[in-house]
This record gives sequence, structure tokens and C-alpha cells, in this order.
Amino acid sequence: MLSFIVLCAALWVSFHLIAGYVAQRLPLDWLADLPIIGASYGWERGGRCYEWLGIRVWKDHLPEAGGLLRDGFSKRQLASAEPDYLDRFAHETSRAEFGHWLTWALALTFFLWTPWQMGVFMVVYGGLINVPFILIQRYNRARLRRFIARSARRSARAD
Repeated sequence: MLSFIVLCAALWVSFHLIAGYVAQRLPLDWLADLPIIGASYGWERGGRCYEWLGIRVWKDHLPEAGGLLRDGFSKRQLASAEPDYLDRFAHETSRAEFGHWLTWALALTFFLWTPWQMGVFMVVYGGLINVPFILIQRYNRARLRRFIARSARRSARAD
């Protein structure tokens, strides 16, 4: 039983690494144009819908691994208020969100070699692990887009 648990843990680590690698290699514009990931929805209210989950309190306590990969982009904090940087940051949230969706989707492979109950458990576990990160990316992207739009309006008024 212990060896099975170790195998499952190693698979989850592998899933995260594989998904991160794949997401890092995909073009940002392609990721941002993906349905679900790149789209903002009215019900999200510019990210405000996530605030009732207390996201402002807990989001900074979760790990951020974007800067660990070669050519990665850390999303731990804003490094600049320049429009190009903010736009890249918003696009990088799409990359991170895609990586977490892919990691979660890889849980389906457990159905190939374990009893169906274990497959269900792993899909639920994958959701519990990845959904908070997906929500953080959606929240941050919506906030960045609001800020970029507000800055553009101010700049247009100043001109």
C-alpha cells in the first residue's frame, strides 16, 4: 500500500512538471485565445466574484512556481506598472491557468490503471489541489485587465 501511495504522489509531481513544461512551451497569444481560459465572463464581475471566497486573504499563501522554469515568469507580485509588463503578466496568468487545468485533466489517467473508485478519488483530489490556483489566475487576470483599462482611460484623458 505504501508503494502505491508513493507511486501516486510521484505521478502527481510528474503531472505538475509535465503540465508546467507544456504550458511554458505554448505561445502566449494562443493560450489567451483559448475558450474558458482566455475569456472573461460577466458573472466574474471583473474578478470581484472571487472575493466572497476570501481570495485576497489566502491567495498569497499558496506557492507560485512560474519563475522556477527556464524563461518562466513569476507572478508573486507586480514588478512594474508599465503597460507592456502588465499585459504580459495578464497573458502569463492564462499560461498558469492552462497548466493547472492540464494537471487536473491528467488525473483522468488514473482510470486507465486503477479501480474506478481510485480514479474518482484522484479527479476530486486534482480539483481540490488545482482549482484554488485556477481561481487565483482568473482573479488576478481580471484585476489586471481592469487596471489596464482604467490606466488607458486616464492616459487618453491626459492627452
